Amino acid sequence: MRKRKPNMFLRRLVSLTILGILIMMIPAMLLNNGTDTIELKENYIESTKPLAISVAKKHGLFPSVTLAQSALESNFGRSELSTTYNNYFGIKAKSGGVEMETKEYENGVEKSVLEPFKKYDSKKASFKDYGRLISTAARYEKVRDAKDYKEAITLIQSCGYATDPNYAKKVIDIIEKYNLMELDNE
Repeated sequence: MRKRKPNMFLRRLVSLTILGILIMMIPAMLLNNGTDTIELKENYIESTKPLAISVAKKHGLFPSVTLAQSALESNFGRSELSTTYNNYFGIKAKSGGVEMETKEYENGVEKSVLEPFKKYDSKKASFKDYGRLISTAARYEKVRDAKDYKEAITLIQSCGYATDPNYAKKVIDIIEKYNLMELDNE
């Protein structure tokens, strides 16, 4: 019986030591992940800025909206749709696309559905298609007369680009957080 007590004491001591080490490591890991996420987002913005400006200017769009929409839709270039299929805007396919689960809102209620999305050969091709879509599709005609980025993204949402009732606000938040509105004046 005496042999078991020291053995049980030793097990508890080892368990508590391991638990203590894990508890001390968790905040450091979380802090590091937050830093990595901030850095990844900033890297996406900086590396994608020239492409967004080029495409937006060519099609008479606001670069801030183009870049912020791509950031939101692709989770700053980290979504499966962007990394595997080069679709940075969540543009759906009429046929022949890749089926993926997405969140849609119907009467303000979020639901998950499978939808076909376009596949692109490159990031540049995705941006070009977005520029063509917004600048030529009849349903986005009002967008082309927008006076600023807030009006442009509000119209893009109201014309049916996204079903999320907070879509325009999310894009505006990205624009303002990263001062992307400065791109509209270049």
